[in-house]
Amino acid sequence: MSQTARAIILAAAIALTAMTLWLALPGVPTLELRTEGNASTTAPALKIQLAGAPAAEASSEPALEPKPVPEPEPEPEPEPEPEPEPQPEPEPEPEPEPEPEPEPEPEPEPEPEPEPEPEPEKAPSPEPAPQPEPEPEPDQAERASSERTTDTEAEADVDTTEPNEGADESTQQEQVELVAGDDSSVDEYLSKLTRHLARYHEYPRRARRLGQEGTPVVIFEFDRNGRLLDTRLRDSSSHDLLDRAALKLLRDASPLPEVPDNMKGQSFTYALPVGYKLR
Repeated sequence: MSQTARAIILAAAIALTAMTLWLALPGVPTLELRTEGNASTTAPALKIQLAGAPAAEASSEPALEPKPVPEPEPEPEPEPEPEPEPQPEPEPEPEPEPEPEPEPEPEPEPEPEPEPEPEPEKAPSPEPAPQPEPEPEPDQAERASSERTTDTEAEADVDTTEPNEGADESTQQEQVELVAGDDSSVDEYLSKLTRHLARYHEYPRRARRLGQEGTPVVIFEFDRNGRLLDTRLRDSSSHDLLDRAALKLLRDASPLPEVPDNMKGQSFTYALPVGYKLR
């Protein structure tokens, strides 16, 4: 069987099937079969055309109205939370009692500054010459002359028997008063002595509290080894506390510096002004 015959049979079968369906179902779209061209030259072409249903039939049926969508019920408003009850304010803690302030400690007293070197004292004024004694009566003059003669003879006997001992004794008992400016060796020793005494200078606390000031002058005697022989107050400061402190200074400073060999004398005296002044 040729291809052309097959095509014709197939087209007839399709047309028959379409006719049957159209009769059974009037609203079903039809298939149109057309054979185009020469059957001897070209193969048959199948053209299927689907016809839509009539618009009248489509519109005859009433359209279904959409059901109204129910509105959502409003959500219930949340109940307001109950306000918390106000808590009672805490009672203020009692303020601690202020601690008593400690009493201020007394300020330490400043250390006394060393006294400056004492100024050289002026040489003591010469003692007035003794007044001449009245002439004795004749009898008294004779007795006095005889007594002087006897004394002279006794002294002559002593001098002839022990001439060297008297000279040595006078040398040993020689006492020298130290005055600044008399000699360079004396000035050098006095500077050394003043520095030594300044280490023991202390201002009495009670006199400082009372505001007492003054410059007592003390005279002291010492030997060549610096051993203190005597102390006494020459000029008072008008304050007993300061006077006693000046004398105590000498006792605390003993022994004093030794006297150098180039200074003559066996014992020495010196007048020392001790100043006490509040600054």
